[in-house]
Amino acid sequence: MSDDRFAIQLSPRRILITLLITSGLLLALSIWGQYLRYFQRFVDIRPWMELGLDILNHKFYMDAETNVPTWFNTALLLAISGILSGIGLAKMRPRDRYRFHWLGLAVLFLLMSLDEAATFHEMLITPMRQWLGLGGWFYFGWVIPGIVLILILGLTYIRFFVHLGPRVRLLLVLALLMYFAGALGAELFSGRLAAALGQRNFTYAAVASLEEAVELIGASLVTYALLLYVQIESRTFEIAIGPK
Repeated sequence: MSDDRFAIQLSPRRILITLLITSGLLLALSIWGQYLRYFQRFVDIRPWMELGLDILNHKFYMDAETNVPTWFNTALLLAISGILSGIGLAKMRPRDRYRFHWLGLAVLFLLMSLDEAATFHEMLITPMRQWLGLGGWFYFGWVIPGIVLILILGLTYIRFFVHLGPRVRLLLVLALLMYFAGALGAELFSGRLAAALGQRNFTYAAVASLEEAVELIGASLVTYALLLYVQIESRTFEIAIGPK
């Protein structure tokens, strides 16, 4: 039987750089597409150019759904869930005190990935707006249950974050704060703009694109922090396939 091993080496730093470059490219394409949409007037445009502009305006606009940025964000959140699951499962055998905290975060990011793809949170906007008479900063009403959930999770996970090493703890906390600042904090600001200006203008489109970019950067940093934790805790990270 061969002793050869199939190994994949991952560099946290290179992965972070790749994710940040991709996020920046998506942001640039989103803002450029919206700039062309609102400020450029094309005469005698050819069909292939019209198709290209339509793809740029809709399939790369970061505030739209079911497009390239949505796919990237969904995949990134799913990858984070996978890393957290791996850490949690690795902590099960030694019965680590915080093994279920890792798995709980894995479930959270799995649900966030599902929500990013299916936009369940969008279904809360109209009911919350009608029930509570929301507007202005809370124009996108889903942020209220979102903020409550994050506060509960933050209080629940205080001891978990304290037990992490100082480098990983600082990086992971800052990354999560950045992610949720983009997902919730910036959503408050874009909601204020949407209530005042509407959503069909370049100002709102640019702000919404920046908001989504902050989310992607935060998620990229979360990925980096988790891979760095694995690197510090163990020189190797293996997935073993059991017998037939």
